[in-house]
Amino acid sequence: MELVTYSGTAADAAFAFELPPTWSVDGEFSDVGGTVTVLGPDGAPLGDLSVLIAWGAECGPDCSMPPVVHLGDVPGGVPLSSSGEFVVRSVAMDLSAAPELRNAYGWSDAVRLATSLTDADDPPPTAMLPHVMYGLGQVEAGVVAPDGITYRTVIFSSIHDFPTLEAAREYAASEEHRQIEAMIASFRA
Repeated sequence: MELVTYSGTAADAAFAFELPPTWSVDGEFSDVGGTVTVLGPDGAPLGDLSVLIAWGAECGPDCSMPPVVHLGDVPGGVPLSSSGEFVVRSVAMDLSAAPELRNAYGWSDAVRLATSLTDADDPPPTAMLPHVMYGLGQVEAGVVAPDGITYRTVIFSSIHDFPTLEAAREYAASEEHRQIEAMIASFRA
């Protein structure tokens, strides 16, 4: 399948990635970054790309870190200009026994599959915060931000919720998921 290239600039960082021609990118970046959503041919969201000057995450209403199942890594194509080699990592978390956590974080079902650009030096996790189930990378922008840094944080992820861990595993083996992994792996900046 012939792929198309989506390229842009966010928070002074130029980037590009490939996606199937039937997919589209919705949204625009501003001078300070932001997020765009990758949509499938039916308009369903398949992934989000955020490029940010600053990044931080808080615990939220519950700081517990339930276990995750590592479903595999795919090597990134080109090292990121600041943080270097990356992988596209897939992990799943089953909160069947914790409906209060699912509700607190807005999950639509019991199991969340998260696939994201992740620093290759980070080992697969065994537990994560339910609302921060993704990795990140850093790219050099060459422009000093108000906080004094020249790199930007990149979060390129795909999040899907399923009724069971088995359903998440089946989706992780699907052609659509392979295309999502290839799209994230093609990110370069």
